[in-house]
Amino acid sequence: MLLLQVLAFLVGMASLFATSFTLLPPTQLHPFAGDATLLLMCGGIIGFAGGYFFFAIGGARIQRSAWRRPLAAVIVLVQLLAGSAMVYQYPDPAVLGVMGPLLCFSVYMFACFVWPATRSRTYRPLRRRERSDELDPRK
Repeated sequence: MLLLQVLAFLVGMASLFATSFTLLPPTQLHPFAGDATLLLMCGGIIGFAGGYFFFAIGGARIQRSAWRRPLAAVIVLVQLLAGSAMVYQYPDPAVLGVMGPLLCFSVYMFACFVWPATRSRTYRPLRRRERSDELDPRK
């Protein structure tokens, strides 16, 4: 589990730096020109990185917590929707090359942390009681 948390942290750092260097080049060369789209792209990059940092910090507690699991599922859903919208809106090879691995890693984080929920340990079934006539060897 610790390895997955470190991997989520590294992908969060990569999504912060590599994505911003790839998707936000000079405005003359890229379809993301303009102040509004630049602000939206920066917000999306920070959102992706924040989701991965949540998985890196939350880790194993996500599986056992009643409120962290739905939050992690919503984070992955928002990442998938935002990434798919970005790929659909801008079918540029650079966008697909960056967003494709991030979306795949989002699904991987969902499969590792959110999907395999552990049962609550508050209820533990009791052992079946032995009857006294089963214990008596004479019968």
